[in-house]
Amino acid sequence: MTPAKKELLKKELESLLAEGIIEECESPYASPVVLVPKPNGSIRLCIDYRKLNATTIPDTYPLPRMDDLLNEAKSTKFMSTIDLKAGYHQVKVYEADQEKTAFICPFGTYKFLRMPFGLRNAPATFHRLIDKFRSGLKDVFALSYLDDIIVLSENFDKHLADLRQVFERLSLFKLTANQNKCNFVCNRVKYLGHYITEQGIEVDADKVSSVQKITEPTCVKEVQSYLQTCS
Repeated sequence: MTPAKKELLKKELESLLAEGIIEECESPYASPVVLVPKPNGSIRLCIDYRKLNATTIPDTYPLPRMDDLLNEAKSTKFMSTIDLKAGYHQVKVYEADQEKTAFICPFGTYKFLRMPFGLRNAPATFHRLIDKFRSGLKDVFALSYLDDIIVLSENFDKHLADLRQVFERLSLFKLTANQNKCNFVCNRVKYLGHYITEQGIEVDADKVSSVQKITEPTCVKEVQSYLQTCS
């Protein structure tokens, strides 16, 4: 690990420790750390849980399909999207299971007090929680894909009432939204890589621009490149 990456890792560990997401520990488990660079120059701390996941009994709770959610998203006048802040980290790990989440790095051994990314059953656990959150909403049209929630309403007053009910449920479940990534009372919002508008659903132009720029292949190598892009 380079000195620069080591310094970034140290800062990330300090942040996670301060937020009560991890703590130092002694554990027979020791998954390795993987540092994934972000576009802004910071890093995402990931843990390679492949060995742990191989011995984990799977939780088969169903996850939603993105295409099904987009098909359900009806065209309405008022829409809001709510992004939960580090969604997985808002779920506590059972104390008896915390040592299994332990990871090692140049600065020592740590375990997660809050659910980390990379665990085999993390998506199922989190979506079960979100489904319980949504099940208590009365006469509110809200869809969710893990920590991405969208609320759709036919008129302004109804939308405010729907949002109030959503906020009350979030508070009840002690779930925190990331204000910087939320969009409230809009007539056009980006959700799951698409734009949902009053007129219908539009594809995000940035997602298809690379395909639109593809020129007609003229040799075997270009055909192979084209097929790889399409797949």
